[in-house]
Amino acid sequence: MKRFIPIPGDLIIVDFSEWYALQDGGRLRVCENCQWSDVGEELHVAPRNQVTTFWGPDYGQPDGMNMIEMSTSGGPFKTIKVKDLESLELIGAETDTFWCWIDKPRAAGGMDRQVEVALWRLPVLPDSHYRELKSFGCPTHRDRINEGEVTS
Repeated sequence: MKRFIPIPGDLIIVDFSEWYALQDGGRLRVCENCQWSDVGEELHVAPRNQVTTFWGPDYGQPDGMNMIEMSTSGGPFKTIKVKDLESLELIGAETDTFWCWIDKPRAAGGMDRQVEVALWRLPVLPDSHYRELKSFGCPTHRDRINEGEVTS
């Protein structure tokens, strides 16, 4: 089955980011559906290096029997309309880290687990605030990067 849009857990490499929170070449985590976004029409994302994601059942490790839930913490988060993701391309898979409970919810009761997720490439991550600033001739975070004030 061919997939046309990312699903929660997937990673997106962004070549050029208009969003202040993600550097060029950075990765986005596709997060679980937040209650204010339209499933299939919008993606809820966050910079991968700024979030951790629980992906497992309410108790114990994934066993193929219990329902698995996802919950991402950290942020900042961004909602992107799927129609704005021009030239989004599925390029392969990558192993990423999620966490789940070892046995039951408790302090220090979590464990990391490695999961293979789809890896996508996006040439440009659009941001309406960035584009609005540019249309009014205002400076943006990209101007500082282009002038060499900010380095990775």
